[in-house]
Amino acid sequence: MKVQVLLALLALGVNGLAPQQQYLITYPKDAPQSDIDDYKHTIMAAGGQILHEYELIKGFVVKASAPALDTIHTLSQKYAPTIEEDKTVTIQDQGL
Repeated sequence: MKVQVLLALLALGVNGLAPQQQYLITYPKDAPQSDIDDYKHTIMAAGGQILHEYELIKGFVVKASAPALDTIHTLSQKYAPTIEEDKTVTIQDQGL
């Protein structure tokens, strides 16, 4: 796992200047916390920020580049995360 993280960091060095957006990342209930902590460190090493961590679910909100999130997704082979853009969702008709 450590070798994978180091390789990912090297790849992110090239892509670390990509524009950042805000994303919600969630993991399955059985994902080990140590793996999730490694993924958070990888995001921060790539210049991303952890904006919020959830307590009831295994997940967090980040501001990071798309290449950083691609790396996280490929590192998480057994416990694949759900990664989605963090945006406002409404139930009101917007007149469309």
